[in-house]
Amino acid sequence: MINACHSEGSRWALVVLLLLGLAAMTPAEAFYNSHSALGTNTNEIMDDDSSVPFIDLMKMSLPFREARQLNKGHIEYDRNGWPKKIAQGGQAGTRFVSKLPAGTIPSGKYIVLYEGEGKLDYRNDAALVEGVLGRDIINLDPGKDNELNATLFILATNPANPIRNIRILPLGGICANNPFQRVAGAGQCSGNYLSFEQHSSKIIFNPDYLTYMRDFRVIRFMNMSGITRNPVYAWEDRASIDQQTWGGAEGIRGAPMEVMVELANRLHADPWFSMPHAASNDFIRRFAEYVQANLEPTLKVYVEYSNEVWNGVFTQHAFAKQQGVQMGLDPDPNQAAYKFYSKRSVDVFGIWEQVFRGNKRVVRVMSGLIGSTRMSKTILSYNGAYRFTDAYAVAPYVYGDANALRQARSVSDIFRVMTDPKYPHSLPNEIKLIEKQAEVAKSFGVDLIAYEGGQHLVDMTTKSDAQHPNPLFYAANRHPQMAAIYRDLLTGWKQAGGKLFVHFSSPRIYRKYGSFGTKEYITQPDAQAPKHKALLEFTRANRCWWNGCSGDTLVRQAKPAVTLEAMKTQSEPLDATAPQYEPIHGEPPPFPMGNIPPEDAPLPPAETTLVTMRTMPKEQYVAGGNALIRQARNPADVWAEASAYQLRNVLNGKIDGTADLAAMWQASWDQQHLYLRIGVEDDRPGVSDSTLPWEDDAVELYLDADGSMSQQYDQRNDFHFIFDLKAGKVVLGKNSPKIDRVPLKHSVTRSGNGYVLDVTLPWAGLGIDPRAGQRMGLDIHVNDDDDGGDRDGKLAWKAKQDEAWRNPALFGGVILGE
Repeated sequence: MINACHSEGSRWALVVLLLLGLAAMTPAEAFYNSHSALGTNTNEIMDDDSSVPFIDLMKMSLPFREARQLNKGHIEYDRNGWPKKIAQGGQAGTRFVSKLPAGTIPSGKYIVLYEGEGKLDYRNDAALVEGVLGRDIINLDPGKDNELNATLFILATNPANPIRNIRILPLGGICANNPFQRVAGAGQCSGNYLSFEQHSSKIIFNPDYLTYMRDFRVIRFMNMSGITRNPVYAWEDRASIDQQTWGGAEGIRGAPMEVMVELANRLHADPWFSMPHAASNDFIRRFAEYVQANLEPTLKVYVEYSNEVWNGVFTQHAFAKQQGVQMGLDPDPNQAAYKFYSKRSVDVFGIWEQVFRGNKRVVRVMSGLIGSTRMSKTILSYNGAYRFTDAYAVAPYVYGDANALRQARSVSDIFRVMTDPKYPHSLPNEIKLIEKQAEVAKSFGVDLIAYEGGQHLVDMTTKSDAQHPNPLFYAANRHPQMAAIYRDLLTGWKQAGGKLFVHFSSPRIYRKYGSFGTKEYITQPDAQAPKHKALLEFTRANRCWWNGCSGDTLVRQAKPAVTLEAMKTQSEPLDATAPQYEPIHGEPPPFPMGNIPPEDAPLPPAETTLVTMRTMPKEQYVAGGNALIRQARNPADVWAEASAYQLRNVLNGKIDGTADLAAMWQASWDQQHLYLRIGVEDDRPGVSDSTLPWEDDAVELYLDADGSMSQQYDQRNDFHFIFDLKAGKVVLGKNSPKIDRVPLKHSVTRSGNGYVLDVTLPWAGLGIDPRAGQRMGLDIHVNDDDDGGDRDGKLAWKAKQDEAWRNPALFGGVILGE
């Protein structure tokens, strides 16, 4: 955003000019998803999910409680679902892999870790190779059917120390600076190897899954969170990290919110959360509080009440109908359900806005049936709900007509039905439905987005995967012409005025339940996945086209005067209280900080002001939430096009708002040096009366040069530099490597209201040979002392507790860009 306000004068001008350079910043290119117009839906967590999101296969397994056909005898379970007692001669079993195509996960040896005492057994395509107490090695190989199926059994367990916390992990690991690629061992990393066996709780995600997901700007967690038919009400009943599995049947399965937030952070993708239909206000509030505290601060969060509440096949529709009728919202039960959905959505939005102290990061989403503008008008108009809503979501699915598809005898017949205008859900008619919904959305001043979409070749009357017309559906989804369907659908969506399009769905096996995966399994080559290729080609050729898409600031439509026709429904009168015009814009950042008046800075011809701290620096996060550090192109100006990052976390003491202390940092690099610049605005700068530098105004720089991010300093290239502003010296933290001379240059430029610290670090002194794509750990802390004596407070970029001096795992992540 460009801010031309002159009210703050020039008190921050010198600091910002030095920090950002004399040219206005241009947004840095993100590596993957910053300009993507697309999002993706996740899958349900099950043992046959061929997207395989987690590195621990046990987290996708069938719950022991549900595996009735695999169990024998009396079994008692603990609160997390682990068998704590098994009757003599009994067994507790689970499927941890089911029907996965060969190559979905690596074949060969896997490590099984567990706690407790007892006896494990492995069957189907899993076989024990060797084992000792607490650790087995098994072999996983698909059979002649070219399909992987594997089961695990607990044949006996010690009630005093039962078998529990089973983890099933592949060999190898990752380099800490590249979570997208599996490696066989430490020899393929530069001192930052993380093995799956030792670091599974930290790695969490399958590198192949991260590689697939990184192209999408938004992740809709509806399926991964197990939202459909989920009756959860109380906070205590939420999914837990410690559960035996996050998989299972509807109403049981679902990933913990901690895992979903972590995935969004690592991919720097905006999460889309659907709240359970029966959840209490306390549940909604606590969920929002966790997201607010743990989601990367530059990410938006899409919030939706449940999923397809209008859809009569789901229990959430029955719930809404019951509630709406009891409240007397409408004489028609379906209309009452739509109005309850509208009312409850606004309630949920209000809780999230209260927690987030406004709605500057919260995208408030309602959704409805694409073929019913009447439903859309009812939902958006009820009690003026459009005033509290940012986006209306529909699901543009192309299939043509179910009866006509049953008559198809070839793949060509399938595509004829999908594109023939005489069928209601053919491609041309689906685009017409999009156009109608776009008009409704525009009339209410909300964005039109897609919560799902793509092809919808499925016949729910079939009894088996091989029954007609299912084989034709599979063949059509593998045919290059399906890519053309997707390209035309997305092009029509854009031309009609649609914005974010969240396709359905992540890789999944083609079955009688549908062929919805853009790939059939996570490692399927792109050349064999025409739908996936079409999505990537579209998003690369159509960088997101709407205002606020690729930036960190949420930009809303102004609420226009809503016409009488748009407000009408069969049973809904015009809302006379609706404002004729209500401008809604992205609100200021949580830490407004001063302005640069244009007369104080030489400006490039194309801009009117510099990016200032009031409008917030253009923070650029890539590849899993890592801050981007641009390579310096001009040796005379290493700060040209460098991104800037704001410090927001108060670690200890008290900071009385941004008038008391505000700071941001930026960095660049070349083959010889890493350059860092920290700008600080302080209402009382230069207080220095203590013998310990961190008790005065001081800056601390934390650097993990190889990105290993372990919980202890490695005595090689984990550094803690403390800049003593009074003495003009650098103090090395006690856990840093013991070296006689700190290999850096630094200088401080002061102004009346702050200072800028410039630091130049030679790579040779850090023991690093830099390259584009390299990941490092980094954090910046600023100490503030306004009145002498001990410091008053401390501000940090990433750490949320003041333990970084002894725990590098608290540092933030950065990536060296091109």
